[in-house]
Amino acid sequence: GMDRSAGFVGSGQLLRSGRASGKGTAVCMSAERPAAASRRDVLLGIAGTIGVALGSSQPTLAAEGLAGKVDPYQDAQKGFKILKPSGWNEFSASENFDVKWQDIINPVEQITVITTPVTKGKTVADIGTSEEVAAKLSKSRSMEVVGSSSKENQGIMTYVVEMKSKSVHQITVLAINRSKLYTVNITCPENRWSKREKLMKGIAESFVPRL
Repeated sequence: GMDRSAGFVGSGQLLRSGRASGKGTAVCMSAERPAAASRRDVLLGIAGTIGVALGSSQPTLAAEGLAGKVDPYQDAQKGFKILKPSGWNEFSASENFDVKWQDIINPVEQITVITTPVTKGKTVADIGTSEEVAAKLSKSRSMEVVGSSSKENQGIMTYVVEMKSKSVHQITVLAINRSKLYTVNITCPENRWSKREKLMKGIAESFVPRL
């Protein structure tokens, strides 16, 4: 069953990794596939979500080149909003994620949002700096860090980590609000990243860990 009662886990446990199990967790069939992020992974710091500061008004989709490619999505119960890819399969909450979208043609292209309870008053800064978190994430997933950043996302400190391997490109965003650790994993085959980069980054930037 779901383990929703675990408390906040410090940076000392970030290097550990859990193996996801259950339906809909496969990310890539290659030997280099990143770990499919389960709730256990998130508690161990293997989390992903790209929350970039948007301010009170979101840029127009046309200006971002995303018109017709995305639809707005929000979860009132979990308290977040994000743009989701139009036409992708949507999977409802399971033990390993709160919501998942997956491309019909290329299932390696997928987005998951995961929330995990943490101790009241914690922020992502309690995990470490964005650079420290990026180093630990990339090591645990056997990936190379492309870049990492920290920024205020509507008043909430958010880390963004971009990583890649020979086969996979991934953006992970971490934010904590109202005693919840939000993790968004955005995954794409490395050989399709040049075509998908604008879409994936746009979706990442649309994530807001509050309504």
